[in-house]
Amino acid sequence: MAEAALIVTTKGYGKIVEADDFPNRNRGTKGVVGFKVTDDSGPVAAVEHVQTDIGQRVLVVTAKGMSAMIAVDQIATRRRTAGGVKVMDVADDDEVVAVVV
Repeated sequence: MAEAALIVTTKGYGKIVEADDFPNRNRGTKGVVGFKVTDDSGPVAAVEHVQTDIGQRVLVVTAKGMSAMIAVDQIATRRRTAGGVKVMDVADDDEVVAVVV
């Protein structure tokens, strides 16, 4: 079991990033990049705390009511600065609005 963050964008791209990939920072700093945002991926829609290797699932929901239940272990684990993989097909006129663990 590993502590991780699930990052999902409005266009359905996402990835798992292990918690150890995020360095500790002091208050008042600029922070670090957590997802490589592009025109194809869209902006980040949600970030959720997840645990890998325990069979956890997440529900991804769009503005038009489409939803998909996805196993956390099926989503690619990537480095903090990398882009994501397609987690859910989202129509051009729709966007991801919520992720529920």
